[in-house]
Amino acid sequence: MTLPAETVSTFDEFSNSQAVLDFLKNQNRTHAHLDWRSPLEWLRRSPSLILHTGIKINGVLSLAPDPPHLHWVRFFSIRQECKYSYVWKTLFSSIMERYLFEADDLIAALCYQNWMETLLQTTGWQKAQKVIVLLWRGPLPPKMEKEKDIQIHKMKLDDLSRVSQIDDLSFTSFWKFSQTTITLAFEQSAYSTVAVMEGKIVGFQISTADLYRAHLTRLAVLPDYRNRNIGANLVRNMLWHFSVPWIRQVTVNTQYDNQASIHLYQRTGFEYLGESFPIFQFPIT
Repeated sequence: MTLPAETVSTFDEFSNSQAVLDFLKNQNRTHAHLDWRSPLEWLRRSPSLILHTGIKINGVLSLAPDPPHLHWVRFFSIRQECKYSYVWKTLFSSIMERYLFEADDLIAALCYQNWMETLLQTTGWQKAQKVIVLLWRGPLPPKMEKEKDIQIHKMKLDDLSRVSQIDDLSFTSFWKFSQTTITLAFEQSAYSTVAVMEGKIVGFQISTADLYRAHLTRLAVLPDYRNRNIGANLVRNMLWHFSVPWIRQVTVNTQYDNQASIHLYQRTGFEYLGESFPIFQFPIT
């Protein structure tokens, strides 16, 4: 009896959704950068590949772009008994062979785990940026008199078009979000608000929360309206919202060299205690 050969397939070529779902339920070694989507959603999109022997899956990898031209390593998962460096090299090299990347594409990975950082360092990736984590544990910022010129309102579905415009003007390179991602972030958020000045939305924040921790996911102010205390008002309002007994800490991430953001967060009570994560980029030749 001839055993099936190891094969690299797209999700559609593999055509066994149940086998993929069963694999995802296993205790695999996994790197995930999901941005409010499920692993299955990313794996259905190109470029994503599955390494398998018959219907036995050994690993999966998705570099699906969102927005266009921004290819984060969205999901990489390996069966525990497999050698992760071999699975990575097989899947990544297959993607590079099959997918026609353009000169303005970015291929990047945000490393939360040491094994993923080591893997990228040894396979030609270059360290491009660093994200730091700031922690807020109280006390609450003092309640200030409401500024007549700035109103903070809960975000509504009708606000998302304007919010997406502000986001697009506020972020570049690795940090771009598509309107779809902004919508998903809003729909899955614990607390989202907009700042209104002169009758129009000029800033926003989107935050998530679990059983004990809240996280400020996105904060943006129109470039022409910066340095007018809008971001600080959005952050203070968010902190007061999460001032409930079960939320023990609030976190926010920013680039290590974004001094304006760091200063804003420190002014509202956040501290940098040394936690950081590297971003790696793969050079497209």
